[in-house]
Amino acid sequence: MSWQTVVGLEIHAQMATRSKMFCSCRRETGLDPNHNICPVCTGWPGALPVINEAAVRCAIRAAICLDCTIQRESRFDRKNYFYPDLPKGYQISQFYRPYALGGAISFEREDATADRLPLVRIHMEEDAGKSIHASDGTSRIDLNRCSSPLLEIVTEPLGMSGIEAASCVRSLRHLLRWVGVSDGDMEKGNLRCDVNVSVRPDASAELGTRTELKNLNSFVSIQRSVEVESKRQIEVLEKGGTIRQETRLWDQDLEVTEEMRSKEDSPDYRYFPEPDLPVIVIEQQDIDRERQSLPELPAERYRELVDDLGLDPKEALPILARRENCEFFAALLEAGLSATSASNWFRGEVLRHLNDRSERIDQYPLAAEAIAVVVKAVEEDRISVGKGREILQQALDEQRDPNEILSESGEQISDESALVGWITTVLSENPEAVNKIKSGDSKPMGFLMGQVMKASSGQAHPRLAQDLLQKMIEQD
Repeated sequence: MSWQTVVGLEIHAQMATRSKMFCSCRRETGLDPNHNICPVCTGWPGALPVINEAAVRCAIRAAICLDCTIQRESRFDRKNYFYPDLPKGYQISQFYRPYALGGAISFEREDATADRLPLVRIHMEEDAGKSIHASDGTSRIDLNRCSSPLLEIVTEPLGMSGIEAASCVRSLRHLLRWVGVSDGDMEKGNLRCDVNVSVRPDASAELGTRTELKNLNSFVSIQRSVEVESKRQIEVLEKGGTIRQETRLWDQDLEVTEEMRSKEDSPDYRYFPEPDLPVIVIEQQDIDRERQSLPELPAERYRELVDDLGLDPKEALPILARRENCEFFAALLEAGLSATSASNWFRGEVLRHLNDRSERIDQYPLAAEAIAVVVKAVEEDRISVGKGREILQQALDEQRDPNEILSESGEQISDESALVGWITTVLSENPEAVNKIKSGDSKPMGFLMGQVMKASSGQAHPRLAQDLLQKMIEQD
């Protein structure tokens, strides 16, 4: 029998606000455990929550970008469950009246066709704390994350592969990062995903029983867990068994899913309206304000790079990886570089520097204008490509202005008499290499060119020097 895998996603994206959802504590990762807490986010009796307006505006931006219908009135509810990392014994969420309905995530299928994963809803909620399990069998609770502002984005079920499920989450993360809604750092827990998996015969329209895979925090985990869980379900069904609705954990090292607990339904959480918070009213002017503040979206920038500037689609992708990348690339263009040149140096040097230094583009110390001056010197044949790269690397290592280093470096020397002098010296000092070249072995040519560059302190024009070197050997 041929089977189809059906996937539904519940994506939790921490919003990029300065403070938490219902208190003034900083929303920050990497702090010492239980350092960034207060009576509100730790659930002290009598402490009252206050809605963070910046989080609501972030939520509106996300709903606009995902083509959702924003509800004029929404409200918060209490979701009751008892985990050690939830000090109040309930989570403030939205259930009965979420702020946004419908919409879709655009993503790419395995065959490179575009598709859309429909959304059920988006709602706002607070994050829970974090349980830390030690190797000695003990567990500790870090409440720093409590009350951080979350968006939960709930999708409809759709037939797709594990690769396509990961593509959906990747596409959403890219969009949320682009418009400043979420940092999207999965390794820091800023974006996590619960994946609901079921299988059904290809000819069937009826959905199978689903299992939920909890807290997947990498694209690889999403892809492989869907593939492994769907395979497990197919094997159970083909042996005459049944699938239980349950929550399962993903073991990335062993690449297996393991039973965790039976899957709760909404009645199990005993939702009721949050009595300490008012109804949220979102006016049309609030939506218009956020819509007008949005930057150009990735699809629009893609068309500009590929259609207007003529870049290859593969070249456009790393530029579009972050909005800040696009802005830096635009600054290179404004500084007078062609699209091709800006793309080559941005992808070849700037991104390499960022990778080597484990930095983002907004932390990059070199200005686009300074880089453009060095690139122009290369294009005007005043310095070599290698020298240009060397200047940029030196500027980073020494925390100096590239233009200052450029002015100290001196320009390429194209004067033939100077080149002849250096080449003559090198040929006279290396007769064995010259004889090998004359006998048909071209390998020593690279060595001789290196010696010419060394003799000229790197200032000989490489192409002219190589042409002249070849000519002088042939004439000798």
